[in-house]
Amino acid sequence: MNLKRTLGSLGAVAALTLGVLTTGSAPASAGITTQCTGHSTYTDTAGYYVKVPTDYMGGSNFCAMSQGASGEQVRWLQETLWQCYGQNIVSDGQFGPATAAALKKVQAALNLSADGVYGPQTRDAIKWNWILWETGGHRCLRLTQAPGPLR
Repeated sequence: MNLKRTLGSLGAVAALTLGVLTTGSAPASAGITTQCTGHSTYTDTAGYYVKVPTDYMGGSNFCAMSQGASGEQVRWLQETLWQCYGQNIVSDGQFGPATAAALKKVQAALNLSADGVYGPQTRDAIKWNWILWETGGHRCLRLTQAPGPLR
């Protein structure tokens, strides 16, 4: 019975690998079932903070959002697209056609699947708009580039 499970698991991994190899990349929201409906604030050791979309306030950042979403989590993505990538969009908290088009441009520039859907691959690839608590100055860094540990 363990051999059957192992072979079944290997078959599933092979199918997933083949799917990624033949399509070039997985969609930005691959495997995501929760929607980003809130955000978490991360602060680095240099005193900068960023707000990243999560599935609820303070929840998991392993979520997705697309056209039709709304809220502060969308506004923070829009701010990042404008401040860090020069996308001329309004930061109104509404994920509409302009936000989807701007996100597609950035995804394409980062060699991601340009589907206009925000998900973990996009979260990890983009440089976020980090704001300095004291002065309001900002910088653009990936989450993994910020001086850590993040709080």
